[in-house]
Amino acid sequence: MKYEMRKRVTLFVLHSSFFLVAIASHSDVRAQSFATSSELNAADRYYRIAGLGSSPGDSANKFPHPTAILRALDTLHTSIVVRFPQLGMLGIEEDTVSAPSFKSHDTLLGYKSGEPLYMLTFPKTKYFLFIDVWSKDGTKLLDSRPFEYDMNVEAYQSARLSYKHAPTAGMGSPMLRRRFQPTLLPLSIETNPGWSATETLDSSMTYALLFRDPTQLGKLALSLTMRPANVGMIDSAMWKIFKSKAEMAFGAHGVATSSIGDFEVANSASRRIVKAGYEFVSKNVDSSLDYVAAFLTPRAILLLLAPMDEPNQQLQVQYFEAIARSMSEP
Repeated sequence: MKYEMRKRVTLFVLHSSFFLVAIASHSDVRAQSFATSSELNAADRYYRIAGLGSSPGDSANKFPHPTAILRALDTLHTSIVVRFPQLGMLGIEEDTVSAPSFKSHDTLLGYKSGEPLYMLTFPKTKYFLFIDVWSKDGTKLLDSRPFEYDMNVEAYQSARLSYKHAPTAGMGSPMLRRRFQPTLLPLSIETNPGWSATETLDSSMTYALLFRDPTQLGKLALSLTMRPANVGMIDSAMWKIFKSKAEMAFGAHGVATSSIGDFEVANSASRRIVKAGYEFVSKNVDSSLDYVAAFLTPRAILLLLAPMDEPNQQLQVQYFEAIARSMSEP
């Protein structure tokens, strides 16, 4: 595994091919190589596939939505359900589409996921979906099979999202905390309600959530960044290596790093996503300090970084520790 951390720009990367890749195509959904001949023969009793691909997102979200176009052969006795797995920011969402999203020439049925697929790899990537055939009354599953296919994702090479969040209160006490829900990331975190925030995501899957005091917009108050990574199962050996790499990256200039240690988020339900946390205080070359909390999830690395100022460093550490432990599912 290869890790890369860059101070101040708050980018944290665990090198790996992200387990699930993304799907993208042009506005039309074109047929692809998606299944073996035996699978097609079995499925031919219920439907035929006209195309597997994606539909473009809307003007606000330009990332693709996985799409399947089918010709149903027996709509009197059967119904078709298409399941689109591993959607959303962390690939943890699955969208089950039980009715056609659109029709073409009254013979072709289009099934489109409601949730975008963000995890893109270029120039081509793979995706798989499930097509289920049910009896018309919904009591019996007649057929279910996955279909995997390759897609050209060049149309989404420049996809980028940006969202701005205005403060919900005045700055008041610098130690205030209130629940903040990002637009893209499926996690909530408690932050100062007087901070403004900006979320960005681009097609390289670099996600950044930056908080600033509106009276000091050039100064970073706190950041949360994410990069996809095939973390998988987190054992003791992997966890030890991760912590060592994190500290080395922040002590690259030979300045000692003071470890605080492992911690768990307060909400046990969120451990479905956040599997482990590690925090430390890093001393920069200019003698300034950063509080750092790194979170491992099965499919991504999250890094929380907050610069600390004199003279209330101990209070600031406690404040940022509380923020780190507040990470939870919505």
